[in-house]
This record gives sequence, structure tokens and C-alpha cells, in this order.
Amino acid sequence: MKLIPYNRSFQTNIENYHLNDMSYTALPKEILKDSPETFFPVLCFEKDQLVCFFILDSGKDKFNYTNDTDSLLLRAFSTDSFHTKKGFATSALKKLPAFAKRTFPSVNGIYLGVNVKNELAIHLYENVGFKDTKRTFNGPKGIQRIFTLSLQ
Repeated sequence: MKLIPYNRSFQTNIENYHLNDMSYTALPKEILKDSPETFFPVLCFEKDQLVCFFILDSGKDKFNYTNDTDSLLLRAFSTDSFHTKKGFATSALKKLPAFAKRTFPSVNGIYLGVNVKNELAIHLYENVGFKDTKRTFNGPKGIQRIFTLSLQ
């Protein structure tokens, strides 16, 4: 599994990314259309296949989840529907701490919100080391449980 910052050379991969269920996220091509400068898109490749996608956001939205100025917000994490249930999401998230520290050396934590109804995602995040802060945030797709991953 390789985590690679997005650039335009990967646009074909983005166009071919497929999601059967967009209850909790959106297609990467839609997210990238009008993304702010604070968005740092990351592509997760297994061999030559784009299998997962996410954004690391350094913008003000993170303050809905934390007061930590030296943190990032993980958003829009998804696995291409043709590659689910193969362990790719787990593998990508396990590589995330080293990738984030290398790419953003001053960052000491990652926060995310996961919809309270998305039990599979909650289980996934807990399994890779994210901790439930016991706080919630009312996001655009409903109540979000707030999780954090320390990079220290």
C-alpha cells in the first residue's frame, strides 16, 4: 500500500473511482472540484490500483472537532466499491501516521468525525488506533462521533 499526494496526473484514476453508497461521503472527483487550498488529497494505491481516497484538511473546519491548532482533519475517507472487504482501508489507515508526520512534521494529531450510524467505519477507526473523544458534532450528514489519533 502506497499513500501518494494527489496531482492532476492521477485524474483518470479519480474519474474511474466508484462508490456504490454515498450515504456518508462523496466521490473524489466531486470533492476535488471546488476543494479549498487547505485540502490535501491523498490517494491510496495497492500495486497500480487506486483503492482508497481521503483528504487531510488543515483549515478552520477542524475547529469543529478540536481546539488543537497543530492537528489535521481527516475527511472524505472512502474505499472504491470494487475493492472493499479486502483490508485496503485498514492498510491505508495504518500507514497514515507515518505519512502525516513525514508530510506535516509539526502536526501532532488527526481528528475525524464519523456518522453515528456508520458502525462499520467506527469499528475500522477504532481498530487502527483512533480514540473516541466522547464528543459529537452535528455535521452536514448528521451527528458525528469525534475520534482522534495521536501522532506523538
